[in-house]
Formats: sequence, C-alpha cells, structure tokens
Amino acid sequence: MEEFVREKKEIPYIKVGNKFKAEFVSMTHDGYAVARIKGLMPKGELKEAFPVFVDLALPKEAGIIELTELKASYAKGKILKLFNDKKVDYRVEPACPNFYDCGGCQLMHMNYDAQLSFKKTMLKETLRKIGGFDDIVLNKIRGAENPNYYRNKVQVPFQLQKGKTVCGFFKSNTHIVSPITTCLIQSDEMTEIVKFIRNLCNEFRIKGYDELNNSGDIRHVLVKESTITGEIMVVFVMTRENVAHMDELYAKLVKRHPKIVSIIENINSQVTNTILGEKQKCVFGKNYIVDKLNGFSFKIGAKSFYQVNHDQTEVLYNLVKKVGKFDKEDILVDAYCGIGTIGITLANDVKEIYAVEIVEEAIKNAKENAKLNNISNIHFECNKAEVQLKKWLDKGVKPTAIVVDPPRKGCDLSLLKTIIELQIQKLVYVSCDPATLARDLKTLVNGGYEISSITPVDMFPQTTHVETVVLLSHKSNNSKVNVNLNFDNEKGKKLIKKVVEDVDSRKEPEGASYPEIKEYILNKYNVKVSSLNIAQIKTKYGIIERECYNKPKSENSRQPNCTKEKEEMIVDALKHFKMI
Repeated sequence: MEEFVREKKEIPYIKVGNKFKAEFVSMTHDGYAVARIKGLMPKGELKEAFPVFVDLALPKEAGIIELTELKASYAKGKILKLFNDKKVDYRVEPACPNFYDCGGCQLMHMNYDAQLSFKKTMLKETLRKIGGFDDIVLNKIRGAENPNYYRNKVQVPFQLQKGKTVCGFFKSNTHIVSPITTCLIQSDEMTEIVKFIRNLCNEFRIKGYDELNNSGDIRHVLVKESTITGEIMVVFVMTRENVAHMDELYAKLVKRHPKIVSIIENINSQVTNTILGEKQKCVFGKNYIVDKLNGFSFKIGAKSFYQVNHDQTEVLYNLVKKVGKFDKEDILVDAYCGIGTIGITLANDVKEIYAVEIVEEAIKNAKENAKLNNISNIHFECNKAEVQLKKWLDKGVKPTAIVVDPPRKGCDLSLLKTIIELQIQKLVYVSCDPATLARDLKTLVNGGYEISSITPVDMFPQTTHVETVVLLSHKSNNSKVNVNLNFDNEKGKKLIKKVVEDVDSRKEPEGASYPEIKEYILNKYNVKVSSLNIAQIKTKYGIIERECYNKPKSENSRQPNCTKEKEEMIVDALKHFKMI
C-alpha cells in the first residue's frame, strides 16, 4: 500500500500553472493542437490521456507546455518550449508581426501547402463524424495563387483603452482589441484608412466603445474595396447620431484617401455582438461601390453580402458553373442569392433563374445588378428561401436545378424537405461551414440524393475556414422530373416520413439542432451534454424553445441545473453555429 501511494504521489497534478512534457497528436477544426497528458485531477482522480488544447503548436511536434485553464474534461495550455528535433518541416515563421497577439489568422505558422492539407483533412473528418460519410472522396482543394492581401472587406472594432481610442482585431478568444499596425491579409490602403480614422478619433476626442458599460461613440469601422475598380466604401458604426466633429473627420478622411467614394453612418445602440444596426444613412458620395466578377459588374451596399476574396470567388463561381453543367433548358433556383452574383454569372447558361434572399437591401442591389448587366431572365424576390420556393411552385414554376449558398447555419430544414419532395434533379451546394454542410448532406442523401463531387476551395488563406462546392443529383433515372405538389400522395408520405425520422431533432426554426450541438461539444471537448442542459442555456440566452420542448411536466418539477463548465461549452457551440 505504501509503495502504491509513493508511486501515485510522483504523478503530477493537472492544475493551472503546472508544466508537462507533451506530444501533439492532432489538430482541432479551429486550429488548436491537441496533446494528451497523464496526471491527477485536483480531487485525486487519475487521468491517463487528459486532452489539452494548445495554440501555436502543430501535430507531430513535442515540447513543454503550461496549463492556463482547467475544466472538468479538458484543459488549455501554452507552449513554453518546442523541442528542436521535433519541429515539423512545414512550420514557418509567421510573416505578420501581429500574428501572436491578433486573433484574425490561425494558420500563418504553417506553410501554405500544409494549410491546404489541414483544411482538406478537416473537411473530410467533419463529413465523416457528423454526416456519417466514411468513404467520401474529395477532389483536390483549389488553393489561392496569392494567400496574402486578398481581403476586399475588413471590419475593425474600436475600443477605449487607458483613455485612448484604439482599433485592431480581437485577441484570440477575447474581446480585447490588439492594436493594428499592419495586416497581411487585407490591402495596405484599408489598413492605413482604419489607422488614420483611429488618429482622427483621438484628435477629435471621439471615444472608442466600452463594451462593459455600453458607452463611447464609435463601435466599428467597415471598409469595402473593389479589387477591379479601386472604389472604397467606409462604414462608421456609431452608438448614436450627431457625434461631434464627425463631419470634420469625414472631410479629412476623404482628402487623405480620394479613392473613397462612399461613407455610410450606421447607428447601433444595442447591447449586442451584431456589428451593424438597422438605421443608417449615406453621409458622403453614393451608397454603393462597384466591383467586377468574371466580366459582370456588381453594386455592393453597406449591408450586402459579398465574398471577401475576389480572385478565389471567380474560382468558386467557375467551379459552380463547371460542375453544374447547366444548359438552355434549365430552370434554375438561386437560393440565398445575396446581391445576385451567382445567378447573374449563370444567367447566360440557363433558360430562367428564380433568385431569393432575405435581406431587403441585397435584393435591391441584385435587381440593380441585373439591370446593370442587361440580364433579363432572372427574377428576384425578398423572402425566406423555403417560403418563396413554394410560392413559385404554386405559380407553375418547375425548377430543374437549384444552387444553394446559405450562411454558416446552413439550409433551413423546410427548404431541404421541399427540394427532396420535388426531386429537383440537380443541386449545387456552396458551403462556408463544414459542420452544417455535413448535416445537410446527410438529410439530402437520406432523401434520395447522391453526392457526385465535393471540391474544397480556399477562400480564406491563413485562417481555418474553407469553402466547399458539392454537386448532388437525384437518384431518379428521369432526366426531367415530373413535379407533384401533392404532399399527401403515398410516395410523398413515405419520402417525407423517412426524412423526418432521420432529422427529427432538427425541428428548430433556426440554428443548429440538439444532436449537432452535442456532436460539436463531444468532438471539441470530449464531453457529453444533455438536451436539458442545452435547453436551459438556450433559454438563458433568449433563444425561444418550442412549446413543451424539453420543459418539465409540471411547474413544480425539479430539474438539475447545468454546470458552469458545460454552460461555457454550450455557449461556445451556440456561438459557433451563429445562434448567439
């Protein structure tokens, strides 16, 4: 017994501040290296392979780490020393001097080939874990010719620090601004614009935002730049109207940077992480800039979604066109169409396009863009995609193909159900989030579709994000589909029943389902959380639950509260899926 106790005391405790020799075995989807350590938890429980997430380390490396944060099922750590003989050959010295403080880039310490390999592997693993696609084959990832200075849009938080207004990017996993000096993924002119605005704010005593007290004058500055025309738009996100000296600031800004053709003042007084408020006005020039993609011109407004990497967007859209193999007989639906970029670039290849987007300003821009490019066979509507598709069907529109380009939360389940019921023969899915892509592909495959090709595109070099283009086709042998809108026929009943059984837990109107949240937490933290835990945290953060869903049978029922550690994990998942 004494010998056992002596041996046990030699095992180090897993606690903040303790140091461990560690080997890094894998990498999470958000760029953390994973080490597994042996040690005793604070209450004496022995852990043989306790996971530690370490920033800036890479798989197959080894070194000394220090624990900086401890939870029940995982820890976070920092590198104290990397063993020289264990450094991988794809590690490089980051070109940006702000890399270690700024949270904007996560992969700059890897060479570009290694970044591409990581993204392809991460995509494949996500499709396997969430979608159940064990033997999926991916095409070669389409890398960027220039992985630097590619962004045509930047949104920079302004903050009050020690009495001075500063601007930059949030440090990793914080809301603390790391002051900007340079940035290697956006143009030098955009960087100089935000730095000049910062200097003017201090000159005119315009205060940066204090998030804790919801005070200050300026919250964010957005800069949008056309790669082709050179036009620049600057959007000031203010806490209130009529801030003193703003007119003087605008005049000095335009004089210093004459490429600025549009200045928008946006008002956001809410306590929220959402950047833009509802109210805005143009205070200089016009309310849009013009850019060109694949020979087409596009007006871009302050609230319009537009891909941030011009050159890779052309690669992406050409890929959509190539895999879709559209022809002059196709009736194409463009769901989540934004300002019409995909639809307009495909308009000359198909018979008609029916495009839908929920953002009113984007649809206004889309109609102007169609007129600007002399496109007459595209029809835009402002609505939810799933609602508008049914309206078109009621009017006799019979789509033969559909392109979906949803936000990170993926497609609404009702839209997928409608696509499945209609057996739209050809579907091109453009995704910016592997997790929701895997979820939606599983739904579509269970509903009668088969995956023809999957091609990742690196739209965001130096970061962990990846875009994906997937071609699906319905298993029906008919080249043209006879659309039956009767959801009560026997075939329709069986098909919809199968889909609902497979994705029953995805009935929430927005955001990720409970299994997806659980899967995310299990993959990242190796912890299981209950549906009750998720429901409690969703309610706490104001996400309304359906009536009677995960609620007690009586008002006096007692339920266990979610622990603080699990709450943090669930909040992380809700943020990942853009639900808060």
